[in-house]
Amino acid sequence: MSDHSAERTTIVQPGGAPLTYTILVRGFAAAVAIAGRADRPMVRFDLTLTVTHPGPGFPDDIAAVMSYEDIVEDLRRLCAESAVPGPDYLADRAADLCLTHAKVRRVAVEVTVPSAAADGAASGASLTRAQPGA
Repeated sequence: MSDHSAERTTIVQPGGAPLTYTILVRGFAAAVAIAGRADRPMVRFDLTLTVTHPGPGFPDDIAAVMSYEDIVEDLRRLCAESAVPGPDYLADRAADLCLTHAKVRRVAVEVTVPSAAADGAASGASLTRAQPGA
């Protein structure tokens, strides 16, 4: 397929905001080395990304849209870090990684870390970030 990105223009909504769509990444889980814990708990990530729409007539081509696989690869690299301070760090870094992608306008991140005790409560963090002007 040919890439017509040079011919594409951003669609704007009334008021001038770019048209967007939503990507959901739900239930991504990976073992994480959390500082102070002997185990490597399976940490869960749930993300909601608001992404710039590529415009009318965009080709059915992964290069024209934001791929959730790019985000999943970023999360895998994040989870491979050693001595992670905790869920707030993971949420903060996940948001930062998502916003490095030019098409991502806004991201909401939820991170859940199961308790080290079998009957303990999970801990977590949740945050929302946006590109400046988004």
